[in-house]
Amino acid sequence: MFECPEFHSCFKVLEVNRHELLTDKCAIHFFELKKINKKINKNNRMELWLQLINAESEEELEMLRQTNVPEIQKAVMVIHQMSEDEKIQELARLREKALHDEASALGHARREGEQIGMEKGEKIGIEKGMEKKEQEIAKRLKELGLSDDMIKAALNK
Repeated sequence: MFECPEFHSCFKVLEVNRHELLTDKCAIHFFELKKINKKINKNNRMELWLQLINAESEEELEMLRQTNVPEIQKAVMVIHQMSEDEKIQELARLREKALHDEASALGHARREGEQIGMEKGEKIGIEKGMEKKEQEIAKRLKELGLSDDMIKAALNK
C-alpha cells in the first residue's frame, strides 16, 4: 500500500499549515501483511501477532507455537480447536446434505414411478375396456344372427 519497507505505518491528525498535532488520542495504523518477515522474532510481539494473522500453513502455526510466548501459544491452540470444530461441522453438514439428497431422490423416483404406473395403468385399463366392449358387441351381433366371419369383419379382426 505504501512505498516503504516497513510493515507498520501510523498516521495522525495534523494541522496542514502549522504541522500541529491535533491530539495524541487519534491515529490510524496500517499493517501490511505482505511485508511481514516470515522469520520468527519472539522478542517482537506485534510482529508475532501479525505473523499469526498472516499464517497460511500448519508449519507456520507450529513455528509460532514454538516461540514459548504464552499468548501466541494459546492463540495457536484456539485456532486448532476452531479448525477441528469447523471440520466436524463440515462433516455433519455433508452428512445431512447426503441424507437430504437421498430423500429427495427417493421422493422423485417414487413420484416418477407413480406417474409411469398411472400412465401404463390407464393404457391397460383402456385396452381391457375396449376388449370387453368388443366382446359385448360381438355377442349382440351373434344374437342378431350374424356369422362369425361377418362379426370379425365388422370388428376389423
